[in-house]
Amino acid sequence: MGEEDWVAGERARLVAAMDSYLEALTARDPSRLRLAPNLKATDDTQAIPPGSGLWRTIRGRTPGGHYFVDVERGQVEHWGVIDENGRPAMLAARIKAGGRTIEEIETIVTRPGAFFNPDALLEDASETFHRVLRPEERSSRAELERAAHIYFDAIERGDGSIIPVEGDCRRLVNGVTDSLDDPGRVPAGEEHRALPVARQITEGHYGYIEALRDRRFPIMDVARGLVVCHVIFDHPGDLPRPGGDLPIASPNSMLFTEIFKVVGGKIEEIWALGTNALPYGIASGW
Repeated sequence: MGEEDWVAGERARLVAAMDSYLEALTARDPSRLRLAPNLKATDDTQAIPPGSGLWRTIRGRTPGGHYFVDVERGQVEHWGVIDENGRPAMLAARIKAGGRTIEEIETIVTRPGAFFNPDALLEDASETFHRVLRPEERSSRAELERAAHIYFDAIERGDGSIIPVEGDCRRLVNGVTDSLDDPGRVPAGEEHRALPVARQITEGHYGYIEALRDRRFPIMDVARGLVVCHVIFDHPGDLPRPGGDLPIASPNSMLFTEIFKVVGGKIEEIWALGTNALPYGIASGW
């Protein structure tokens, strides 16, 4: 078997393992899964066993969504839409599947809030976000991680000029367009959402974010130029935007999974899914 065949086979195995996990989750029946004796599992940062948390409140799952796969690390993440007790929610589920058992499960749930558009997760992105890059467009794993780190560093420093970003980079936050949006469509007070990513950061529109910490990179896909980062946003509650308003006016933290599309060394697109407010300073569980 050639390397390409092996990669394709491993990718299919991991996607199938994720599908089995999602079927068991939707059925609220963890006994359907082969779980490793040393399984590590978290639900929005909290270490709880399968059968607790979302396993008790999920009521269904909408077909479709996205898979992000790292065959070298044996990990896969799925983004999709679920029914939680009659209300839609967005799910980011990551598993590590070594051999025939699942060794890790990490669940991040995005519930209705100010930024919430689950329909965006059901759109076809096979020819855009998921497209396979030409060899000359690809970055190494180290370069993918570095691009994401620079983006987060830029937010902490308030300096968008350091980001290796395309001028027309699109950012989606919880399914909502958060850069280069139609100026006539953005709500009053959110005019910065029509600006390019680098300018937004330099002008301080994300200055209320004090730190982006506990950065982890569980999944990288060199062929597609995709790097998945799980990161905690810290909001101290007293840092205003340029207009003087406090978008987050009390201390909290949020766990996000952010995915960067890096083409020719530059960030072309950013997708982000995150929790609602969690206690300020909370640990990621990992």
